[in-house]
Amino acid sequence: MKLQINTSGAWKNVVGFHADRAHEVEDAAAALSRAAGGLMLAVVDDKGERRFLNERGVFRPLNDGALL
Repeated sequence: MKLQINTSGAWKNVVGFHADRAHEVEDAAAALSRAAGGLMLAVVDDKGERRFLNERGVFRPLNDGALL
């Protein structure tokens, strides 16, 4: 799995991690985003499916362009 950031229109890898650590990485990424005033972050699983950090600090997939 990978944590990604988009700061200039393109997604870049921040860190790779094992799926067993997903909860910890997502919590830390949400805290970092809050501390930085909001970041465009996503988690990509091993199947290539991407989940995006929403305004509530939770990673969710896009559904027709909207975060679930």
